[in-house]
Amino acid sequence: MKDNGTQPAWNPADKLGSLEAYAERLHGQAASLFKRDKTHVSVLFLFSDEGLASVNAVPANTPPDALVAGVRQAVREHNLYGVITISEAWTYLLKRSGDHTAVQIMYGEMRVQDLKDEDRTEALMVRMESRDGGQLTWVDPIVRDGADVRLGDGMVLPREKCLKLESFFSANP
Repeated sequence: MKDNGTQPAWNPADKLGSLEAYAERLHGQAASLFKRDKTHVSVLFLFSDEGLASVNAVPANTPPDALVAGVRQAVREHNLYGVITISEAWTYLLKRSGDHTAVQIMYGEMRVQDLKDEDRTEALMVRMESRDGGQLTWVDPIVRDGADVRLGDGMVLPREKCLKLESFFSANP
């Protein structure tokens, strides 16, 4: 995707399509920045029914449960339509169908941070979620080879292929 420096147009009649266009563009920008800087800060993009509402840097070392709780509160208070996050994170990539470790992670019996380094993967992740159930996650493995840091072959995962992502739009009190 060529970046001409403009934001995607927001179409109120196709909010999900508009949010996906933003996420695709932000993924491309995040990958380019990572390739240049060899790192990426965590950033949160919040969308109302009318389009981009705010861009927020996520403080370093923010616990994932605190981030989810804070975003859920913002979703409730501001009736947000969509959320896009960009971050470096540890993830687990399935090794085979019926992978027992994946099942344990999915059901909360184990967390990715509990795994041995050789069993988890560091990745640049861009996650998009909407109020009406749309969700996509871009996962680009980070490859560290001595001083060389680069992104491996990435993938885009729909909600049903993600192991255990806390929804920003459910479990709201």
